[in-house]
Amino acid sequence: MAEKIRSYDKIDYKIINELAKDARMPAAKIAANTGVNERTVRRRINNLVDSGAIRITTIVSPDMFGYLSIADINLKVDPEVYDSFVEDCKKNPNVCYIASGWGKSNLAIETRFLSNEEMYDFIQKTLPQIEGVEVVNFFIIPKIIYNIDEWLPVESDFKD
Repeated sequence: MAEKIRSYDKIDYKIINELAKDARMPAAKIAANTGVNERTVRRRINNLVDSGAIRITTIVSPDMFGYLSIADINLKVDPEVYDSFVEDCKKNPNVCYIASGWGKSNLAIETRFLSNEEMYDFIQKTLPQIEGVEVVNFFIIPKIIYNIDEWLPVESDFKD
């Protein structure tokens, strides 16, 4: 089993759960909801952010901007072009997730498009034209049921 990088306690757990409900929730309200001193809440939030345990960020809903055509694409990318291809993917506004893989595919990307035609062109025309990049397989995603921005650690991950 993987070792935890840092230990967090039940107070951190309570604060994280409150922030998951509303990342803009004032420290005073978190304190009232958790029974923890407001100054402690502020300090704990700063520590959680500084340690990298949480990020207070904006989550954009692609659906609200018309990005309804989603595909997960598994790729085999030659080592000679791997780094430059990853950098190109980071700059591509249709690529929203990049992960290194094992097995036949060594790169996985999630893409979002305004239309099925744009998605088709990217998968069938753009990617195959890139030297050293092979589409191993892809999945058209009609509906995302559960996403990373909804995930939380379980209470047992926190010490008493």
